[in-house]
Amino acid sequence: MSSSRFPETNSRPIALVTGAAGGIGGRLVTRLIAQGYHVLAFSRKADTAQQPFVTPIACDLTQPAQIEAAVADLAAKKINLQAIVHCAGVITPQRMGTTNTACVSAQLMVNLEAPILLTMLALPLLPAGAHIVFINSMAALVPLEGSSIYTASKFGLRGFALSLAQDVQKRGIHVSSVFPGAVDTPMLRREIDAGGSPLNFVTAPATADEIAAIVQKLLRVPRAEVFCPSSDGVLAQLMLMMPRVWRLVLPVLLKKGRKGQKKYLAAQQPSDK
Repeated sequence: MSSSRFPETNSRPIALVTGAAGGIGGRLVTRLIAQGYHVLAFSRKADTAQQPFVTPIACDLTQPAQIEAAVADLAAKKINLQAIVHCAGVITPQRMGTTNTACVSAQLMVNLEAPILLTMLALPLLPAGAHIVFINSMAALVPLEGSSIYTASKFGLRGFALSLAQDVQKRGIHVSSVFPGAVDTPMLRREIDAGGSPLNFVTAPATADEIAAIVQKLLRVPRAEVFCPSSDGVLAQLMLMMPRVWRLVLPVLLKKGRKGQKKYLAAQQPSDK
């Protein structure tokens, strides 16, 4: 990371965004710049293109040593973070019994361990009034058949965020989680190709910009948890409290999800007109 990119941050609050090269992360970077932030854009391979008010930082979230080095560099430069937004995520649908250890490790590391480690190391850089946002998933409430590792990582991330909020409350630091259903990104399309759950399509996928807009609003008006769509969140939380009812409702939801998935895939096909 080059210190030459930091003079322009003097009058701007600084936000750290992981997964900055992804669908949601990319849209969020654009929105945060417009909102007046300077963005530290964490991605596996830092974008070398010069962009005003963006410092690209190469950091492979599957490598704890790289996370530690990146945060240590920020601390050495005495950077104060007004926001951390954890956008990075990975899913590899595989039924238990066919899952390989590399896929297990990658999903747990990127989705759960890296947000925990990065948050823990960066906490000293956050002043009162700062905000930590986790882009979670509806999979934190609804078990996805064929994606047990991803589901476990998202359940764990929700628990971490709720506990973290209690730990940092006295410091005046806000913690929020966003729970999208499906989001129309390349990650969703890869998930479909790998046999992902039809439950993603019980409601139409949100756009990446819609989720970025939710995060942008949260940084102005903090809330503990936001579900998108809100109706799915209500249903998911009720089903989580009543597993027996969930099992009864599941066939109906799967049928609706398969219909929604078919409609989504049809819309992706190029028109003959």
